[in-house]
Amino acid sequence: MLLRAILFYFLSFNIYANFQIDSINNFLDANRFSYEQVTENSSEVIHGKLVLDTLQIYLEIVSPFKESYLISKNFITYNDIDFSQQRTFEYSKNEFPIISIISKKKITQDDDSLNILTLEDSVYVTDKLTKQVFKISLREEETLIIQFIDNFGINNSIYLKKLS
Repeated sequence: MLLRAILFYFLSFNIYANFQIDSINNFLDANRFSYEQVTENSSEVIHGKLVLDTLQIYLEIVSPFKESYLISKNFITYNDIDFSQQRTFEYSKNEFPIISIISKKKITQDDDSLNILTLEDSVYVTDKLTKQVFKISLREEETLIIQFIDNFGINNSIYLKKLS
């Protein structure tokens, strides 16, 4: 009887974990999102728009400054709209694992480059190469929250809401 109870608990936990990941993946099926980033110990909130395409990511920041990022393959094109400057540079996926995770538009449990752990209302995704951890949660099916510590040791939270 104890074995059945343990097996039932494990299966129900696994179903719940898959439900959370499926909910996040369904949310990421959308292409356009409002973007808000809050950084620890900063009063500035970054506002913009994020567009996820199958071939590229476009991030447009509208406040507190105007700039955009076009991310395609291993290149980022940065456009400073306020100062009319543009620069393209190559980047390594291990420098910015969040780009790799978001560009797939889904969390896959069979991804060899990631460790995935589901706890209560969040999915923790750890990039195996960099050891960087991302806490991903979905609030009321409306807002995807991605929390992480950046390369400088600063806590960041990104809030995405679907745009029509």
